[in-house]
Amino acid sequence: MADLDNIKDVVLTYADQYAREMAARAPRDTGRLANSYRGVAKMEQGKFIIEVYGEDYGKVIGGPLPFGARFNIAQNGLKPQPFLQDAIDVVNSSFIADLEDAGVKDVEQYFDTLSKVEIK
Repeated sequence: MADLDNIKDVVLTYADQYAREMAARAPRDTGRLANSYRGVAKMEQGKFIIEVYGEDYGKVIGGPLPFGARFNIAQNGLKPQPFLQDAIDVVNSSFIADLEDAGVKDVEQYFDTLSKVEIK
């Protein structure tokens, strides 16, 4: 039987680790994006949830810039720099191993999913 306190320690550690990995891989300009990530772990209905909060990235090309600037960015091919999924994939493998070391035999007993990560 897994010790819930050990599992909780692992989950808290990895909430921070996901945020740090995202920050390390985030594109750099002002540093605002990279410095915005914070990991939070909580428990709901007997399952752990890890959420990473951070600055929104890439929903609108150019964001609040004037139309001319947004058009120029889109036309000249400013490419998005995806990094979130890579960060998640890097952390997931060690997270699973550390959960197993903490005594977790069935991850689904403690988590609904490890494939869904929401950036809020």
